[in-house]
Amino acid sequence: MNGMRLQVLTMILGGFLAGCGDDLGTPVDAAQGASPDAGTAIDSAGAIDSAGAGSVVFYDVVATFREPMTQPNDTIFTGSLTFDSTSKSVTNLTGTLTQSMTKVNGVYGGPMTTVTLANQLSSVPTVLDGASGLLVTTFALTTTDTFSGGGFVPGGTEYYGLLESTPNNHNAYAMIFVNTTDPTAAPTQAQVDKLAYADCTAGGMMMSSCMTGTSVGGYGVKGTMGGYPLSLVITRR
Repeated sequence: MNGMRLQVLTMILGGFLAGCGDDLGTPVDAAQGASPDAGTAIDSAGAIDSAGAGSVVFYDVVATFREPMTQPNDTIFTGSLTFDSTSKSVTNLTGTLTQSMTKVNGVYGGPMTTVTLANQLSSVPTVLDGASGLLVTTFALTTTDTFSGGGFVPGGTEYYGLLESTPNNHNAYAMIFVNTTDPTAAPTQAQVDKLAYADCTAGGMMMSSCMTGTSVGGYGVKGTMGGYPLSLVITRR
């Protein structure tokens, strides 16, 4: 009788293991990375990441503003940006702005002091000379308020706080044009004319006026000391 019971139990156990073999094997295969579904997910994620990374390109920027009254010093913005060729957008425009009023031994000269501009707060679509692009502006502070009355519209001169009866907030900015078809394309004069800068920090102040750079062609007036945009060079890294 005992022999018969053992034989029956053995048959039952064998049948149970045979029925569960596939289920028990699947976790082992998955742990080894052999699951077809898991492999597909990994491949898909890799393809998406690769495509996304391929559309983002880094560029270096140099924008020069001629300063007739502070030669040999000019105001120069030196920085970098990130361009997404798929969305045609610019992010992370950052850099430094030289202060052309820097003096060495009582005369204009270098090395010039600089202002860090690390806050891209404006990107405005525009078409200049038939080219689609963006006027992108980066600031010293985390606010666009630069001129008296608020805001940063090129052509302003008085520091933010004068009309507001508050202390100068010491903001500064640089505005450049980025051609969204080809950021490295040589800019036309009309595109260069839309560059602008303002420096209302301590090293850029003349009484209540900020150092600025604008063009008659772009904004109807030159900067506070006659400064105007001279050139823009954008190069791919």
